[in-house]
Parts: sequence; structure tokens; C-alpha cells
Amino acid sequence: MTTNNLKGVSPVIATILMVMITVGLVAFSYTWFSGIAERAAEDTTGEMDSLEIKKQAFSIPTAYEGAIADRIYFAFQTSSGNSLSMSPNTTHVSAYLNEEPRTIGTWDGGIGGTACFNLASKLTQGQICYGFVDANAGSCNSGDMLSFKLEHSWGAKKTITVICK
Repeated sequence: MTTNNLKGVSPVIATILMVMITVGLVAFSYTWFSGIAERAAEDTTGEMDSLEIKKQAFSIPTAYEGAIADRIYFAFQTSSGNSLSMSPNTTHVSAYLNEEPRTIGTWDGGIGGTACFNLASKLTQGQICYGFVDANAGSCNSGDMLSFKLEHSWGAKKTITVICK
């Protein structure tokens, strides 16, 4: 008895099958890893934007009780390191005297400067605008705390407190 009747896959067909399987695995791997890399890039961009937003800053370089009774005047200044423009308005900024909400008014600093909360444009790096807080039949007595809270639409959140003298 001879076993010459056994048939198998020819070497040519076996080679073609191996190449097809390899090409299929490479295509699947490429597609899968491309998707992972794309999602990672999007996540990184989102985190970088978030970090940029969080580093935006402002200050209240001066606040004082003025000649008009029950008004506390202040200057609002964006940081010179800001890369985004700010629009300080009553939607984003609130004022508190001894933790009680106060009305914020527009004022040009008495020098024809930019009045906060009446801005048609936004403040860029290092710009200053002016405003006042209505103390509502009160005043900024020695030791009182005047707080300004900024919660901007693009994520900046900060509170600055001035102690009255």
C-alpha cells in the first residue's frame, strides 16, 4: 500500500494564505492603533486648553472708599501674562462686603479710563478698568472685607479680598 493518494495544500496556496492573514492583521492593528492615537491627541489638546484657561489671572490693584458716601472704588487689572481676553462684567464678577452681595457700578476711574461692566470690548494683557461697589448704606470700615469673585465663562475662577483700613 502506497500513500501517494494523500493530498495537501500546495506550498503556493499556503504562502498566499499566510500573506493574506498577515495583511489582514496589519490592517486591523493600524486601524486600532490609529484610533487610540487620535483619541490621545484630542484628550491632550483638551487638557492643554484647560490649563491655559486656568492660568489666566486678574488683580484688584486698588480699592478705597471714595468721596461719594457708600461707594468703594476699585481698579480691575488683567495679568500681563494672560493669553486670553477678559470681559469683566456683572455676569462674571460679583462683589461682597463682609460676605454680603453688593451692587457693582460703572465708573471711568475719574480719569476718562475704561469703565468695567460697560465694556464693548474685552481687556487684553495688563489692561485696567475701573468700577465701584455700592456699600448699601454701609461703608468700608477698618477691618471689613471687600471680596471680588470672578467666575468667567471660559473657566477662570478667583476671589480677591481687600481689607478696609
